[in-house]
Amino acid sequence: MISDCRLCGDLPKLSCDTMKKGKSRILVLGESPAKDGWIVSGKAFYNKDGKLQATGKVLQKLLNLCGLDIEDVNFTECCKCVITDRSRLRACMLNCKPLLFSQIDKFDCDIILPMGKFASEIVLNQKIDKFKDFVGKEFLIDFGKSTKKVIPIYHTSPINPLCFKGNEMIFKNLKFHLNQN
Repeated sequence: MISDCRLCGDLPKLSCDTMKKGKSRILVLGESPAKDGWIVSGKAFYNKDGKLQATGKVLQKLLNLCGLDIEDVNFTECCKCVITDRSRLRACMLNCKPLLFSQIDKFDCDIILPMGKFASEIVLNQKIDKFKDFVGKEFLIDFGKSTKKVIPIYHTSPINPLCFKGNEMIFKNLKFHLNQN
């Protein structure tokens, strides 16, 4: 059980269901929960006041390009703990990797969109030097009993200058992938 895990110490953890389920066959994969996000609100991309957070607003704009809403997509985090010290992010993600892969393997989705370099490294199982060389490319990854299409995207945080423009074509092309499945 996630709440009993101590691999990363006593960091705050998701206490709600660790997967947000939508009606689409897309799984958006974040890095770790924000301290003011769904760890307190119980709803991915929203704060405790029920307002869409900045990262969610950018993602919503991108999803609109392929005819989806933020409520349509599935979502989980690579790491189930709140990581405030980014130097610990990779190690904590690796601690959660067996759980994450088990979740993905059981989850009914066709396309996984890891947000950012670290989430992409975890799901692709490789070190990435130049993230721009991976963004928007398609990879077939075996998660155990299932194989899924993985398309890395830039993180949709507004502090990332490529949060919208760098992802725009990817989301426009998602219409094609959605019509194939």
